[in-house]
Amino acid sequence: MTRQTNNIPTKSENKKMEELFLAIYFNDVEKVIDFKNQYPEIYVKKNNFQIDYCTTFDLINLTFFNQTVWEDDDWREDTMPLVKKNRQRTKKMLDFWRTEFACDDIKRNIDYNQYCDFFYCVDYIDTYEEWLKEEQEDMQEKEFREIDLKLMYHVERFHFVETKKLLEQGAKVDIDFYEDDISSVISRIGTEIAFLATTFVVPEFEIFEKKGYNQKFDITDMFGRLLGFAAHEEMYNLLAEYEEKSG
Repeated sequence: MTRQTNNIPTKSENKKMEELFLAIYFNDVEKVIDFKNQYPEIYVKKNNFQIDYCTTFDLINLTFFNQTVWEDDDWREDTMPLVKKNRQRTKKMLDFWRTEFACDDIKRNIDYNQYCDFFYCVDYIDTYEEWLKEEQEDMQEKEFREIDLKLMYHVERFHFVETKKLLEQGAKVDIDFYEDDISSVISRIGTEIAFLATTFVVPEFEIFEKKGYNQKFDITDMFGRLLGFAAHEEMYNLLAEYEEKSG
């Protein structure tokens, strides 16, 4: 999150840029273009939008979050029309960015855990040894392989590189560490996806279809929910690749 001081929006500019945040969040390409034409001096600072006025964020990543959360077909039948509509809108938004940056291969340019304060991501500063000492007090009284424990540690912190390494080395995704039968890493990630989708993100987009911008928005909460949904969805997809092998 390093930034150029001459590209930091002022407080008033950042407040105005919330309109751009919403347009990108809801994949409204026309409104993004209108904002760019009307407020070019603010638009160029979109890579330093300030979430809660202290944390900077490149707004283009909202499009990649949308790409991740709407790409699967594993939704209820009555939700699929909304999913397909947002999938098409996201594609249109991605095409806009490709043209904007004259680059066909544009990708998410942040790590999810850079923003761990905004979604269900365990603080990743503590060491594995510190984490294990605390967690073992609540775990089942049984022996667990270190590789599986390390998988849990890195999954909770959304360390994708380390997670993939452990999966390739044979770590299992379906080990229940607590006496609840739903504490495996893949169960935990899947449960949070369902919660974020049904409780927040889908209803939010459904309401937008009816009310548009004529409603109150909590930018910080919206950011955290879409970010968290995308992070969990991406982690779930990685774990699922190895689920069959771990059986």
